[in-house]
Amino acid sequence: MRVIGSALTLILSGLAQASGTAAPSLRWETLAPMPIGVQEIYPAVHGGRLVVAGGLSSELPAAQGHLSDALQIYDPASGRWSLGPRLPEGRHHAQLLSLAQSLYLIGGFVRCEGGDWCASREVLRLDDGSARWQRLGALPQALTESTAFVQQGQIHLVSGRSPRGEANAQWGDHGDVAWHWVYDAKADRWRALADGPEIKSSAAALVTGEQAWLIGGRQYNGANLRSVHRLDAASGRWQAEAPLAFAQAAHGVGLLGGADQPLICSVGGETAENGGGMLGQVQCRALKEGRWQVMGEMPEPRHGLGVLSLNGQLYAIGGARQPGLTQTSPRLDRLSLSPSSTRP
Repeated sequence: MRVIGSALTLILSGLAQASGTAAPSLRWETLAPMPIGVQEIYPAVHGGRLVVAGGLSSELPAAQGHLSDALQIYDPASGRWSLGPRLPEGRHHAQLLSLAQSLYLIGGFVRCEGGDWCASREVLRLDDGSARWQRLGALPQALTESTAFVQQGQIHLVSGRSPRGEANAQWGDHGDVAWHWVYDAKADRWRALADGPEIKSSAAALVTGEQAWLIGGRQYNGANLRSVHRLDAASGRWQAEAPLAFAQAAHGVGLLGGADQPLICSVGGETAENGGGMLGQVQCRALKEGRWQVMGEMPEPRHGLGVLSLNGQLYAIGGARQPGLTQTSPRLDRLSLSPSSTRP
């Protein structure tokens, strides 16, 4: 395990002033790398472990579409990775979610006749203790690069990309959507809600209590978005929140810090502006305050990574060091929020 020094940490003085405590700072640790480095992943926390399903990798053979069918599991207690039951086939940009005693893998791209970017309608489930994934009822329509979360025991999918017409084999065959679907796992049934706040894909989401947050993303023309929206479970309405400090897509978000003063932090991503490149800055906001601030840098900027929250810490998993399917990384970094000895 390698600790990234405090030179990469900046002070979020507003939090310290509000609480009268030492200003928080970022602390990165590099943990054991993944067995198979992958990108374009949407992992999940399940049973206190980090779980990654499928993904793309520049290090896997082109003959198999650079696709992974592996289920990779990291146990923070032991610091070790293991492999679980393989997927029925490799896929990327699929949403993995934990609900009760099962994992659900939804949509994404699979190989098909004519290309490696066939948007899928499949819903797969892996029950605890099972050695095989089950196929469930299909999505209303094929959907990929969506944003997913669990709220009040149901799975939500918001926005993403879906085939514009009959063609469904290349990335350019798909367009952005604003759909918002809810899945009742007990009934194995989907229902449509009113569309989400924006037509976009490659956004990120998290849930805080009765609120779900939809953060960033991009639109088909390549422009990243600064928009942030919050969904209230009781009213079912989306409300615009303060925008990001900078536009972000192909990133991940999570809660950092203790329950008394958690931060929402957004990590990683890529941009098509100015010739394209990686986004290495970490931006955060206090859960109860509206302003986003840049707090520091990632030790290795990546896009298409997975970001998960567990026990007040963030885990940045995999991704790619360069735009596109280039230099896929097996890296696993952990981000903690620790008091600084410096007071504002």
